Order: sequence, then C-alpha cells, then structure tokens
Amino acid sequence: MKNSKRIQSLVWLLMLLAIVVVINLLGSFVYTKFDLTEDKRFTMMNATNKLLASLEKDTTAFTIEIYLEGEFPSEFRHLQNATRDLLNVFRERSGNLIDYRFLNPLEGNDTERKEMQQKLGKQGIMPLQIMDKRQARAMLVFPSAVIRYGNQIQAINLIELGDGYYQPSDIDPSINFLEYKFAVAIQKLKQRQRPRIVLLNGHGELQRPFTNDFEKALFEYYDIARLDLSQVNQIDSNINLVIVQKPQEAFSYDDQFKIDQYVMNGGRMLWMVDGLNMADDSLRNKSAQAVPFENQHDLQKLLFNYGVRINANLIASFDAASMIGLQSGQGQKANPKWFYYPLAFPYLTPIEAKESGKNSIDHPIVKNMDYVLTKYASSIDTVKTKASITKIPLLRSSKYSRVQYPPTPVSLDAIDPAIKADAFTKGNQTIAVLLEGNFESFFRNRLPPEVTSKWASAGNYPIKAQGNFAKMIVVSDGDIAKNEVYPTSGKIVPMGAGFHPESGPRIFANKEFLMNSIEYLLDDSGLIEARSKEIKLRPLDQERAFKEETKWQLINLALPLIVLSVFGVIYSWRRRKRFSKKK
Repeated sequence: MKNSKRIQSLVWLLMLLAIVVVINLLGSFVYTKFDLTEDKRFTMMNATNKLLASLEKDTTAFTIEIYLEGEFPSEFRHLQNATRDLLNVFRERSGNLIDYRFLNPLEGNDTERKEMQQKLGKQGIMPLQIMDKRQARAMLVFPSAVIRYGNQIQAINLIELGDGYYQPSDIDPSINFLEYKFAVAIQKLKQRQRPRIVLLNGHGELQRPFTNDFEKALFEYYDIARLDLSQVNQIDSNINLVIVQKPQEAFSYDDQFKIDQYVMNGGRMLWMVDGLNMADDSLRNKSAQAVPFENQHDLQKLLFNYGVRINANLIASFDAASMIGLQSGQGQKANPKWFYYPLAFPYLTPIEAKESGKNSIDHPIVKNMDYVLTKYASSIDTVKTKASITKIPLLRSSKYSRVQYPPTPVSLDAIDPAIKADAFTKGNQTIAVLLEGNFESFFRNRLPPEVTSKWASAGNYPIKAQGNFAKMIVVSDGDIAKNEVYPTSGKIVPMGAGFHPESGPRIFANKEFLMNSIEYLLDDSGLIEARSKEIKLRPLDQERAFKEETKWQLINLALPLIVLSVFGVIYSWRRRKRFSKKK
C-alpha cells in the first residue's frame, strides 16, 4: 500500500517536472507580458511600437543619459522611476538597441561640477532650483536627458512647468509626456532627411528680426526657407509644410490657386492671419486710440471654402495679459490688464464640458498646455462644407469675453480697474482651429481655359477638384509667433514673452503650441497621440506626511515587531500546551 502511494507521488512529481520543462521550452520561443495596471502604463502606443521595431534594422545604438541621479525630493523619485520603467520597455521593444544610464551632474568636486554644468548648458540643459521641504533648503535638479545617435545629439526636458514655476503637481503631466518626448526625439535622430518647411513672402508677411525666435525653433528640427509665390509655377509637392504668417497685402488669383492646388495634393498649411489690422503702434498718438480696419489679404473666400471664417472683429477678454509699461490711472498699479491681449487656452464651452465631462479640449496638440498669449485676435467660426472636413477647435478665449466690430475704436481708456468680469458676456471665442480631410478645391468649375492650359504647359502636377487627405491649422492672430525686439539694443525678446497681471513677467506657451501644431501637421505615423496618454499617480499628501512623519515611522517599524512577538508568544504557548497533553 505504501509502495503504491510512493509510486503515485513519484508519477505526479515527474508529470509536474515535465509540465514545467515544456512551459519553459515554449517560453523560450514565445515571449509576452501582460500589463495589469489600470492606466496601462507599460503599454506603448502603436506608433511607438512601430518606431522601436524599425530600429532593429539599424546598426547604431541609441545611448541615453538621464541626469536624474542623486539627492532630490520624493516626487522626483516618481519621475526617475517612471523614466526607468519606460526606457526598460524601450530597450526591450527595440531589440536592445537603446541603452541608458542615470548620472548625477552634481557629483565630484567644485571644479568637476562647474565643468559638468557648463557642458550641459551648451546642450540647452539648465538646472531647476526647487525647495526641499523635508530638509528646508533649496537644491538644484537637472530633470533632463540627452540622446546620442552617432554624431547627433538630442536634449529632452523631462519636466512640464504648468505656469513657468515648479510645483509638485507638475510631476504628473511630466510623466504622462515621457513616452511622447523620447519617441519623438528618437524619430528625429533616425530620420535621414529633415522635413522641408517654407514661410511665404510677397504679401507683407512678418520678417526678421520679428521672426528670429520662431525660425530658430524651426531650424532645430526642420529645413526652412522663404518662398515668394510669384517666382514659382507651383508649390513643390516635396515641401512638407507651408506657413502663412501675418500677411498684410492681397494674395493674387494665381497665388491663391497655387496654394489651393498644393492643398489638393495633400499639402499641410499653418495659417496665422489677422481679421483686422490693429497693432500697439496704432495707439501711439495724441488721442491714444485707433480704429482698426479689415485686412486686405483677400484670403477670406479661400478659408471659407475650407471650412472656417475669420471674422472682422477683435476679441476682448477679462482673462488677458498686460501691455507692459501702461498704468491704470493716477496712483494705480502698473501693467494692468489689456483686454485685447486674450489669454487663449483649450477651453471647452460650458455645453461641451457638460456633455463630455472634461475640463478642457482633449487633443494631443494642446493637452496639459499653459496659456497662449494672443494680441488683437479675431473670432473664428466653422462653416459647413461640401467635403467632409473634421473641424476641431484648439484654442479659445475664456468665457468672460466679448467681440468688437469696426468702426468702434480701440482706446487706452479701456484700461479701467472698475471693469469686472460680468461686462464680458459673449462666452468663449475660438482663436485656433484644426481642419482635416479631403478638401474640395475653391476653384472647382471656376477655372478659365487659359489658366488650365497655362498650368499644364508649365509642367505642373495635374489640377485637382477634389483633394487628397490634408491638414491645416488656422489661427486668427498673426502675432502669435512674433518676437519683440528692443529698439535701442536690438535684443530679441523670446516668442510668447509677456506680463501676467497676477504672476508678473512670464513666457507663455506660444512656442509649445506652434511646435506641437507643426509636429501634428507633419506626423502621419500617429506618434503625437502619445501626448494624450495619461498615467494616474496617487501621490501622498505632502503636508500631512510631514506632520505625521514620526507617527508613521513608529507604526512601520514597531507594529511589525509587536505583531511578530505576539504571534511568537501564542505559537509557543500552543506548542507547550499540545505536548503537555500528549505526556
């Protein structure tokens, strides 16, 4: 009987060992992981997976240096751990063609630290000074990374500052954007040909030095040039993006036709067009007022055909930036609100917010973005088109807004601290719109025979009445990408620099919005969708943690020992009682 049981046990053991061996053999051929986290933090976007899989064809590995090592507050530990987890997945999905290491830029003696900071500064990496409440002292943190691919280098800022100043709450959106930032940097390093972007000339568009900062930001990732449409037969289909920035003069019939056919062939457009001609200089007269007039760029019909109408008005908003140097009155504070500088944001209208249950427009271009500074912007309406075009608002003024039509003058008398939010009753006004789809040509059934023959004889691509899939973004403010210039020194003021009535001097998110917009217009892989990925962190209440630190330390240290001691006493007592009964 005992032998049969022993044999049966041996058989079960052998079967179990056989199952384990088979599973291990299968596992050597088939490898998979299951992401059981609620927010799928270890699941890559499809576009990211495709990018990483494509790296296996390359022979050069990517080396990533992350300057998040050393001593810093606990919230930066979350950022460090999230970065490490992400890069582990990147390395695995790329076939070990991505290598990384964490470095401490403050390690070593004073000379070594100084040399390291100078080296990082040349790469555009600047330290972030933060306050460690636990140790009650300020410290420097370098939340950045550098990706090296051959001789190329790409620097990444890992922290997203909500309002220009660090807050612990900035860690959450920073972690959400990690996949997007690393994936885009890798994509840009591996591409063999940089996308081509042209800025149109010949219609009074903004020129240098007022576009220096914008062109500098573009040149970092793209090949850029100026293009005068009167000098070419067509817009080359190899041009990836055309930018129209604050035109002041009319576009001719031929120029509009060239733009239209570029769009029909799948071209991408970024329009920054004013509805009214108004500028700060217009107010520098004895009366301190000006009557804005409609711009003569003659683009209204073309844009209307594509699905938007830039209205001939000005938006005035209670939530606005300041015109620096002004004063609200005798003895009043300097730099008061200038209502014609609306602070644009991805606002949802109250009805949209109620229907969606969200607080802001959920699009990767504007997700978790700060205010964008606009100047003398006009409202935009979307209009019904014959073609099926997707129209997505990106930026709006706040719900405390109104619109002003000519010939009502713009006057510095509008600076009045007595004006309250209830004076602005027209709700959110749209300032930027994304259009996507197969656009219909504005010139459909409108072309004279001589135009058709002239176009064909020039060797241009065929005229299309119905276009290929295309994208465009229309912004009703030509100054959104403008940088100011100090008149005496000629020094360039960064794009988006302004003055917030409450927080003071500030760099608004103009550059971020424009670069995100361009990235989206040029990206057909869907990589930018990673900006919409949301990882939910559940951080501790910092204030409560500091107050109850001693209590929780005692609980964590003493309670396990007490439980273990009680268990030991009970176990010893039961054991003695059990054996005493047997005796």
